[in-house]
Amino acid sequence: MRAILEFPQIDKENQAQVATYIEQIAGEIASGLDCSKTLKKLSTLTGKKHNAAEFAEYWGWTDLETLVEMTVTPEPPYVPDLTRAELEEIIAIIQDCCITLDDNKMIYYEELLHKSLPLTDVSSYITVEETTSEIADKMLRAASEGVILL
Repeated sequence: MRAILEFPQIDKENQAQVATYIEQIAGEIASGLDCSKTLKKLSTLTGKKHNAAEFAEYWGWTDLETLVEMTVTPEPPYVPDLTRAELEEIIAIIQDCCITLDDNKMIYYEELLHKSLPLTDVSSYITVEETTSEIADKMLRAASEGVILL
């Protein structure tokens, strides 16, 4: 796998501060307070733009540790020259993440495919019941036949 496609190293150094900011943002939202200053601090720390919806009542869909990992994980790249073999390898990674419940890695690779292929809902193509080759065929066919209106 090319270096650009490898899952990035997560910055462990700032995770405690990120967790504090997430808890603070969630509390500010729950209290009806403006959380824009805390969001700005978090964005400065992670180098990513964040919005309040990412952290509102997060406990309803994930735990704090997973959300911190997702928040500090860098944005996936756009890879315009993704090969079929690389696509199949990424599909296999996502399938494995579905089984091992590695949400952060799964979301990272789904977003990488979303950015790199002209498909609107990458996750709808990936199942653990089909082979990577079958899924790649469907995705590539849809990408070549689809028209995206802007």
